[in-house]
Amino acid sequence: MIKTLIVDDNPGFLKRVKDFLATCEGIEIIGEASDGEQAISKTLELNPDLVLMDVRMGVMNGLNATQRLKDELPDLVIIILSKYDLHEYREAARIRGADGYVVKTSMVEELLPTIQQVMIDQV
Repeated sequence: MIKTLIVDDNPGFLKRVKDFLATCEGIEIIGEASDGEQAISKTLELNPDLVLMDVRMGVMNGLNATQRLKDELPDLVIIILSKYDLHEYREAARIRGADGYVVKTSMVEELLPTIQQVMIDQV
């Protein structure tokens, strides 16, 4: 099972991700957070294998949280979920250590294959 933490400040989208992942074999949702600071504390508390991280959130954005988590836990897998399909965001996510980037409107088609690929790359 891939222990997964979901980080997003939109309760409606958070529910969509949880509902979608509930249909995916081998993925266990162990927690959720609504900003980057919560993502860091929940990650340290719950020790997930995978963090699905929104880009734009209050308190601390997902890019800064990703960099802090990767600095502390370089083997942690982080996939950015964003409504923005922009090269600048993809590049910023890559530079900060994100292992993948999925546009929210393509979640159903792209999220599971991205998870599978980045988890295989970790082995």
